[in-house]
Amino acid sequence: MTGLRLVPALEPEPDDDPPVAAAPEPDLPETSARGLPAPTDDIFVPERPRRELLTLDKPEPPRHPGTGRDEMMPRIDSEDLDIAGSPRADLRAAGLAVPKMHQLVRRGDTAMWAFGVRASDALRWWLDIRQSAEATGWMPVLLGEPGEWRDNGEAIIHEGDDELTRAEEMDAAELLHDKAAEAGEPARGVPILPRRGDSDFATPQREGLLGLVEIDAGWKIPAMFPWKGSTNWELYGAEHAAVLHSWHRRFEAELVAMTYDVIELYVPRPPTAEEAIAVAGEAYAYCPDLLDSGVPTLEDLAEHMIRSKAWYFRWA
Repeated sequence: MTGLRLVPALEPEPDDDPPVAAAPEPDLPETSARGLPAPTDDIFVPERPRRELLTLDKPEPPRHPGTGRDEMMPRIDSEDLDIAGSPRADLRAAGLAVPKMHQLVRRGDTAMWAFGVRASDALRWWLDIRQSAEATGWMPVLLGEPGEWRDNGEAIIHEGDDELTRAEEMDAAELLHDKAAEAGEPARGVPILPRRGDSDFATPQREGLLGLVEIDAGWKIPAMFPWKGSTNWELYGAEHAAVLHSWHRRFEAELVAMTYDVIELYVPRPPTAEEAIAVAGEAYAYCPDLLDSGVPTLEDLAEHMIRSKAWYFRWA
């Protein structure tokens, strides 16, 4: 389990709150990863993500009871709100005043619930719910645009039952070794990109959905709802879960976002310099498109991974 630092809990909101959470803009520092001092020969890891992921304040409860849904919030088509099985009561009992939510996807006995979040609040909601997961049993994941999840998520989730059993039986190292052979030798050479850590996330830069799944570990979510964002690389839900589980054990990696073709991870304990090339090789085997989308060499990828707490994967 990660060592995320808890912040004080918020008193639950009244029962008649509207279905919109309108948290105020946080006071963010003006500095960013681009403004950090030039690194020395020592390993440089940003103290925290650019959006102050570890120290964000709790979102406030909705301030406009009785009003309609905020026009800025995304919409998802559903007739029922907070029907049986909603995580809202569990979260409120843990001190999180969350808005009403929709059942977005169901696979067998497992449901994914969701509510809309603003870009400015998305990481705060993710962190607050993640910090409460041991008490509530609900894990968060940012899902991107609502339209991608229409019709029980058929554009994002492939057919079949959950693949968790297959994931737990899979050897991630063997899988990545085989995928590396398929990908071929990556470009090598002296790093040429600026030496900095990327501490921002792409998915929460726009308003979208935050999903909740009743599960004890976030790495299991791509298997519980078999993700097909990388089926062109023949990776399915079980394969993703196996790789994320391996990185969770070694680097405490947490699933932050899972959209149509993107997975983003928060990595509080990045690899060491000694591990960097090997882990970059794993990332390349997992997502060869990394070296076709602005990262010129494996050494550049390794430099990024030892300095970054935000890992981004997109399959073209």
